[in-house]
Amino acid sequence: MKLEVPGYPEAEQIALGMQGAVFRLGGGKVAKVWFHAGTAELRRLADFYAGLAGAGLSIRTPEILEVHEGSPYRVTVEVELPGAPLYTLEPELGMGLECVLEVLGELASVRLRTQLAVLDESEPMRAPGQSWPEALAELTARRVERFRGKLGSAIDDLEGKVERLLAEVRSLPDNTTGLVHGDVTAGNIMVDADCRPLAVLDFGLMTMAGDPAYDAASAGTMYALWSPEIREIEAAFDAAVVSRFGYEPERLRLYRAIHLLLIANAHDADPYGRDNAVRLAAALLN
Repeated sequence: MKLEVPGYPEAEQIALGMQGAVFRLGGGKVAKVWFHAGTAELRRLADFYAGLAGAGLSIRTPEILEVHEGSPYRVTVEVELPGAPLYTLEPELGMGLECVLEVLGELASVRLRTQLAVLDESEPMRAPGQSWPEALAELTARRVERFRGKLGSAIDDLEGKVERLLAEVRSLPDNTTGLVHGDVTAGNIMVDADCRPLAVLDFGLMTMAGDPAYDAASAGTMYALWSPEIREIEAAFDAAVVSRFGYEPERLRLYRAIHLLLIANAHDADPYGRDNAVRLAAALLN
């Protein structure tokens, strides 16, 4: 499927992710064609970015200049951020691991106030006064119920495993003040030639107020999602994260399992028809 930016027929597509496709417009601007988000959600995201700009981060974050109601997708015009994606400079762990850890530390310092919708849902994940563990457990239960057919055919004893995972989530402490980006990948971190982080992109897929350890757990998986050495890569991430931030290994493993359940069918409505991540969730949970 070919996507275009209304009014910019010659715009160059430069990126493609779960949330949408990005095009370079020139003049220091890019446009993003969103696969799922509605106008109200994108205006909330613009407000969120405006607040994030004042959070004192040393790395840059997106800035939405305009929101357009394109057909059939919404389009935002944004400031083009500097740097090259981390994966183009450091595809292996090496310096890439240190770069991701630096970004995780920066994000963990932010106190999130704006509530965003996650995945393809239309309402913010957390109801007023709802705890982080309960909101995460309810989101997981909704996703599993919605995609039970696909998940159940790939994951052994899906019911029993989900029941145990949700019980563990609900027993977590209510760490509600941190920023969870939800999609810290080597494609969403822009770096300079020395692999130093300049900007972090693509908030909004699963951005929420919660436990920053969730980002650390998911980043270990998302760094090389399709690699046959994914378990070894996750173990290296976990060792570094435990050393740097003091997160418990058991909590990282729990969040990783929950994250893969949540994103397993995130591509189902993708106009490009890309494969989903059900088999990745199954590889971990089985």
